[in-house]
Amino acid sequence: MKIWKTYEDYISGNFLDINTKDSGLPYWRDYLFVITITYIIPFSLIALIPGIIASLLAGFYAILVFDVAAVILLALIAFSRSIPTALKKVLFICIVYVFAIIIFDALGSFGPGLVYLLAVSIFMIIIFPERLAFLSVAINIVFCTLYGINIYFEFFAVHPSDEFYLVSWVAISSNLIFLNGMFSILIPRVFKGMQDTLNEQLLLKNELKSNQERLEESLQKIQSKNQELETFAYTASHDLQEPLRMITSFLNRLETKYGPELDDKAKQYIYFAVDGSRRMKQVILDLLEYSRVGKEHISEEVVNVQTIVEEAFSYIENNMETEHVTLHYSGLPVIKTHRVLLLQVFQNLISNAIKYCPEDRSPEIYIRHQETHTNWEFSVADNGIGIDEEFFDKIFVIFQRLHDKNSYTGTGVGLAIVKKIAQTLGGDAWVTSEIGKGSTFYFSVKKEKNE
Repeated sequence: MKIWKTYEDYISGNFLDINTKDSGLPYWRDYLFVITITYIIPFSLIALIPGIIASLLAGFYAILVFDVAAVILLALIAFSRSIPTALKKVLFICIVYVFAIIIFDALGSFGPGLVYLLAVSIFMIIIFPERLAFLSVAINIVFCTLYGINIYFEFFAVHPSDEFYLVSWVAISSNLIFLNGMFSILIPRVFKGMQDTLNEQLLLKNELKSNQERLEESLQKIQSKNQELETFAYTASHDLQEPLRMITSFLNRLETKYGPELDDKAKQYIYFAVDGSRRMKQVILDLLEYSRVGKEHISEEVVNVQTIVEEAFSYIENNMETEHVTLHYSGLPVIKTHRVLLLQVFQNLISNAIKYCPEDRSPEIYIRHQETHTNWEFSVADNGIGIDEEFFDKIFVIFQRLHDKNSYTGTGVGLAIVKKIAQTLGGDAWVTSEIGKGSTFYFSVKKEKNE
């Protein structure tokens, strides 16, 4: 195989003016010709020795001389670098045509001469430009006409099988010309369709390349903007919290120092200002947390979801009243994911289930899961106040609250964080609910291939 590859590379290297692939069909016409020459050289050598012996025994000296001359010319076509490819094509076609004429002379029209004529005609249509598609038809018409005239007038001796058979020759040659004409019409049409397809593919390739370049440029701009926004978020969170801390501090000092002198209305104003500062600080912290989702490079690890739920509830116990909360879960799976993000989702959903439970009932929370072909799906169901169906999408939008701050605390960021984390983990988040009976929040996590 290595020897043959070296041989192929050497032959193709002798066709220096061959078209490039980007030129479409001209390249493939030349390529087919080169491949033909590459294979015909060893095949002709294989056929040369038995051909010489057979020609000597049968007395076909013209075929013998031609075989040797043809091999020499084929070698010149294959191994010469100075002859242009177009001229090499003409030489090859002439060799086959001359061989066909010799076959006619030696074996008559009932021999393989017609097959060679049709074969070389088709080959001409393939390797020559489309404008020369009917050249082979013209050549065959001339040859068939001259051969028929020679049969009739006997200017030169013909094979005995063709003597006095002009009508048979007319019938045979007309079929040859008919087939030649059909191929001259059909093959260029096929090639034109191929060229149109190649042009379309090249156009699509260029468009795809252009779109890809624009996409990469847009991605770079987006990454740059994201970096700027992230830097802004960190800076803003620090710079905005500082004046809030100062406002809260001075208001507290004001109340401490002048408290006895202030009436109830003034104390109420101070309370509203401090409470507003505290809520503004929480909004800033939540916004910063939302902007961080998906930005940090957290490595995946194998985690026990049941352990994550227990850790999330333990954190909530330290920050909320959970004395009468009942949490139901069992058989939760072990999966590979981002542990911190999953913990954050459960913290938000469990705390919401507790927060939005009516005062006249104890919170009941059920955590379940199911496995699909591509995802792990988890649900957190509660017995809270419920959500109207028209707000199912709204609650996942940042800062979208369904209740005023006096009814339920919060900034309207928690569920937006849940959805963003779920999408970061390759899944999504959604909800089903019934007013007065509770809600079930679902989120999915994409499974690893090895799970």
